Amino acid sequence: MTQLLDHLSFPESLKQLSIVDMQLLAEEIRERLIQIGHACGGHLASNLGVVELTMALHTVFESPKDRFLFDTSHQTYVHKMLTGRLGEMFTIRQDGGLSGFAKIDESDHDAFGAGHASTALSASLGIAHAREVLKEAYNVVAVIGDATLSGGMAFEALNNTHILDANFICVLNDNDMSISHPVGRMADTMTQIRTSPLYDKAKQRLEQVVSKIPHIGESLFKRIEKTVDHMRDLILDEKVGVIFEEFGFKYLGPIDGHDLPMLMTALRYAKTFPGPILVHIITKKGKGLSAAEADPVNFHGVSPQKTGTSPVAKLKTFTSVFGEEVINLAHDHPDMVVITPAMTGGSGLNAYAEQFPSRFFDVGIAEEHAVTFAAGLARGRVKPILAIYSTFLQRGYDQMVHDVCLQSLPVMFALDRSGLVGEDGPTHHGVFDYAYMLPIPNLSIMAPKDGSELRAMMRWAMTQTHPTSVRYSKEAIPQQDNKNCNPIHLGKSEILGIFGQKETFDILIIGVGNMSWLAYEAAEELSQTKNITMCVVNLRFVKPLDTLLLGQLLPKSTHVVIVEEGCHIGGVFSHIRSSFPNAGCHWQSMAIPDRFIDHGKLGTLRKSVQLTKEGILDVLSHINHAEKIPIS
Repeated sequence: MTQLLDHLSFPESLKQLSIVDMQLLAEEIRERLIQIGHACGGHLASNLGVVELTMALHTVFESPKDRFLFDTSHQTYVHKMLTGRLGEMFTIRQDGGLSGFAKIDESDHDAFGAGHASTALSASLGIAHAREVLKEAYNVVAVIGDATLSGGMAFEALNNTHILDANFICVLNDNDMSISHPVGRMADTMTQIRTSPLYDKAKQRLEQVVSKIPHIGESLFKRIEKTVDHMRDLILDEKVGVIFEEFGFKYLGPIDGHDLPMLMTALRYAKTFPGPILVHIITKKGKGLSAAEADPVNFHGVSPQKTGTSPVAKLKTFTSVFGEEVINLAHDHPDMVVITPAMTGGSGLNAYAEQFPSRFFDVGIAEEHAVTFAAGLARGRVKPILAIYSTFLQRGYDQMVHDVCLQSLPVMFALDRSGLVGEDGPTHHGVFDYAYMLPIPNLSIMAPKDGSELRAMMRWAMTQTHPTSVRYSKEAIPQQDNKNCNPIHLGKSEILGIFGQKETFDILIIGVGNMSWLAYEAAEELSQTKNITMCVVNLRFVKPLDTLLLGQLLPKSTHVVIVEEGCHIGGVFSHIRSSFPNAGCHWQSMAIPDRFIDHGKLGTLRKSVQLTKEGILDVLSHINHAEKIPIS
């Protein structure tokens, strides 16, 4: 039982607490975060690192009148606890529960939703300018991480900061980490500042000033105000923020992000500054949990801890198969390189990066650069593989069109996290890639049904002289892996199974990627109870289509069901149907409907849109086996 966390009214009560009470509250919050991580999984290390910062923000400012925007926003668990959602925290990322990110329709305290990095500066500048246009009075605070500054969008925002002639606060939470260690010259600059003797000197001098604050008993707010003037000159005299001042910010720091008096003093000053100001704080990702401090990469995102059950062998995933195969390909192709935008671990590339460091490029949170960089590599006659999440490639769409496909350069796009991804929700569901890739000329689009087919498609793509895309799920590979291993040929599909003895089919089922084996299982089960002739096709190539095979099968089929884990509008169904406008069939689409799918367990989400074996079986069972539609 906590002494403070479960007994106070937040955020109002924060303003009445002594330093000792606030430090106790910080300990209780960290303990609760660890409990939430054990029960629900989610982002742990990043939230442990921002406890004092979040408490300081809610003490100095007045949310929701004042607006806090968190970059990526996976580090908002403490913010949620302090803004009326404490009792719901054990529903976070669960079916129907709280989002793991900031979400504007979840609370008025969530000023802006996010799930991708490097957006907070642009959005907060927009809100600050809106405040000035409407002549309103409130504070705008953007909380960014040092890894944010590896993203080009953040620099586009920085380049426009100087035009705001009013208070605007940016807190740079510098923990030397994104999901993995940040990369690039900005990361090096942050390290130089973090390790500078000036930081230690400033910290020592600040501690001397803070130590003179009267003892506990007087309001924390009043005690901080007494030292503000001294702190201004003390911190601002440290000349380590030239790069930010060139962008129009007044630089404040670096200061200890776990020292509450220092934090609140700096924020109090920032609140009164008449222009853009950047508060640079140094924090420890995973603070308070020794294992997370020692290994913040693996504790960035954690899985729920299950008790009372027998250990289950960890199933091989599409991601792990990809990670194994790039190593095999690297041995066979000495001119092959791999690029990732800050997703080394998530894309299964840790082992590859260790074995082939000179042929591996982590470009940071810079998806646009990653795509055009890959185009340049291809133009330089090496074989680039861009390992990127489907939802993140959306950011590099223009570069994909203009720099890769227009010039027909042989870049392989390896799209991980395609389809629904579960607890991370709509910002991370990779459901649009079929629709946004299909209109692009020169691009071959593949979707493997299992791990062995993923390997075969990757090997095939490495031999091509044009752009290719291989999209796959984050889930475990199907148990049928290695059951069908037909060679890969450009634009060729395969028949997975035929059920019934007729030369014509009541139902032609076209499965796309990881939906193929589910479609096969549903047809197999239905064939045992109903006298229906069915043919199941694994599409393999979304583009170019296997017009020869489909052209043979469609005239023989009364009904056509296309199952894809992508959006219905503009997806595979639309592509196939428009490619065969005169096919006299009844058409049925099974895809993601025209809405954003919320977060939740992957199985629950798929069930909600019928993309399960049971859902496919239900659709097949209720098809009216009527005559063909006359060809118009």
